[in-house]
Amino acid sequence: MRIEEDRTSVLVRWAVAAWGVIVAVLTAPVAAALVGVVYRFPIPFGDEARGIGEVGNAAMASVFYLVRGEGPLLAVLGGGVGYFLARAVGPGLFRPLVLAVLAAFGLALLGALILAAI
Repeated sequence: MRIEEDRTSVLVRWAVAAWGVIVAVLTAPVAAALVGVVYRFPIPFGDEARGIGEVGNAAMASVFYLVRGEGPLLAVLGGGVGYFLARAVGPGLFRPLVLAVLAAFGLALLGALILAAI
């Protein structure tokens, strides 16, 4: 008789964590552009990006912040959220993956909002 677990396998947890890392870092420019359209986004060594005309500047400024130190922090947070969501949601791959992608984009958006508020 075989006892089956209701938990997600280790491979699925790490795959979802990897997707959390990838999505958190790669969607940071999109999140910065959205924040720049709605509110404002600081451009290093310059003014602020505001409105639709400054979307490209906000995205490039986000790349500068990623290289400067925000990237590893977003990667760690996105991976952690993905891992723990895969562990908490239960068996399967699709539902934890979708939740991890949404949470990682939320983290990128939160990071852009924090940069805009400073």
